[in-house]
Amino acid sequence: MSRDFTDPEREPEPRRLAPGPERADVGVVMAMSIEAGYLLDRLQRVRRYNARALTVTEGELEGRVVAVVVSGVGRASARRGAEHLTAGHRPRVLVSAGFAGALAPDLKRNDLVAPRSVIDGAGDEVAVDEALVADLPDAVKSGRLLLVDRVITETAEKAALRRAHQADLIDMETFGVAAVARDLGVPFASLRVVSDDAQTELPAEIGRLLNASGSYRVGAAMRALWGRPSSIRDFWTLHAQAMKASDRLADGLQLLIRNFG
Repeated sequence: MSRDFTDPEREPEPRRLAPGPERADVGVVMAMSIEAGYLLDRLQRVRRYNARALTVTEGELEGRVVAVVVSGVGRASARRGAEHLTAGHRPRVLVSAGFAGALAPDLKRNDLVAPRSVIDGAGDEVAVDEALVADLPDAVKSGRLLLVDRVITETAEKAALRRAHQADLIDMETFGVAAVARDLGVPFASLRVVSDDAQTELPAEIGRLLNASGSYRVGAAMRALWGRPSSIRDFWTLHAQAMKASDRLADGLQLLIRNFG
């Protein structure tokens, strides 16, 4: 005969559940971990949620709940990251943030820029909620940000894009996030730090230094540039500049979050 050792008087222990994500005041989509690092370092009471090969980092900054996703590089990745973030965290405001290339000659490296609209180059345009960035005194309130599908390295091509689209900036992600915000009726803003100005020629290898997840493939870069000391120096110079740009970006985002609501 089997014996039952269960105490009939004992209450079953409640099932422990991880806390669900809170509704975010501000949701931020960034392509690369190097863009997001300084902002993530400033968050307090951090919680992380992993699903669908994406990690959303939720925390508190300036008394607001902030949710950040590093989506990976490109329009499709940015859209997927924005959809994932909005589905789980329902942000009151959606922000696309990161680096951008300048087309306008008056924009300089490390300028913080808040574009007024985002275009895809095929006739679609999404306006930015300018009230969200109105109180950023250090931000250049620029015109159009143009979607591109690859890193533009040559100054001649930058000039051609400016003439064709009357755009001031280029990047590979903002339009994807802006389209999600428009579809959902969520207020949208973009903050970008200029990583290369209109007169800067980038090393041809720079477009191959990123992977789809938005990380520098440092090992691959070193192998590709091995035996070319000047190119290796260029790579590390760009890396150092990116770290400065990330810090500048975090300053701008923190002020935007402070002014929210």
